[in-house]
Amino acid sequence: MIKNFYKSVSSFFQNIFRTRYQTDMYIAQVQTVSQVHQKTFAEYKNINNGKDIVIIGTGPSLNKYKYLDDVVNIGLNSAISNKSLNLDYLFVQDYNGLKKCISDIEQTEQITKFYGCIPRQFYGLKESHLNNAIIPESIINKHSAKKYFVYCKYPYLPITFNPNIDYTWLADGGSVAFSAIQFALYTNPKRIYLVGCDCSNGYYNTNNKKIKIDKKYINSWKELKKFADIYYPDIEIISVNPVGLRGIFKDFDQE
Repeated sequence: MIKNFYKSVSSFFQNIFRTRYQTDMYIAQVQTVSQVHQKTFAEYKNINNGKDIVIIGTGPSLNKYKYLDDVVNIGLNSAISNKSLNLDYLFVQDYNGLKKCISDIEQTEQITKFYGCIPRQFYGLKESHLNNAIIPESIINKHSAKKYFVYCKYPYLPITFNPNIDYTWLADGGSVAFSAIQFALYTNPKRIYLVGCDCSNGYYNTNNKKIKIDKKYINSWKELKKFADIYYPDIEIISVNPVGLRGIFKDFDQE
C-alpha cells in the first residue's frame, strides 16, 4: 500500500514536470507555427465570403444526407473515399485514418489537402502517446498537402479557440472536425452546414449496431459555439440530420 502511494505521488510530480517541459517546448515553437500557418492559411481569409460551406464527417448520418447545391465541400478523413461528395478541401490529422484511404487521396490532385500535426502525447498524460497518429513529413510532401499545427491539452477542455489561425495553433476538440470548422469560419462564409458530425463511434460505411455518443465531443462543440457566437455572429451554423449535435446549433432534418 505504501509502495503504491509513493508510486502515485512520483507519477503525479513526473506529470507536472512533463507538462511544464512540453508547454515550454511548444511556446518555443510559436514562431515556427506562425510562419507555417501564414503560408498555409493566409490566402484563404474571407475567400468564401457570402458562400455556403458543408463540412462532411464520416458518421452514420452521412447516409441520410441529400446533397446541397452551390456549396463549398470540406471533407474529413475517409470522406475522400466517397466519390459522390465532390470535395473541394480535405482535412486529416490522424495517420491511422489516412492509411485507409491513401490510394483515393493520391488520385485527387484537384482537392486542396490540409494535414494536421499533433503532439506526440497530450500534455501531462504520460501514457497517452500519439506516435502512430502522426502524419509523416514524407506523406505531407508527397500529397502536396498544406501543413498545420494542432495544440492538444488533455483533457480536451478547456479549449482556447482563436480567430487568428494564420498566426497560431488550431485548438483541438478531439476531432479533425474542429480544425475544419476553424478554417471554415476563417474563410467567412454565409452558412456552415455540419454533415456526418455525429459525436459517435460509428461510421457511414460500416455496420456498427452499438453506436455510442461521446459526451466529450459534445462539450467541445458547445465551446466552439461560444467562440463562433462571439467572433462570427453573422455566420449561421446548421446541423444536418443531427445526432449528438441536436439542439446545439440550428437543426436541419432532411425529409
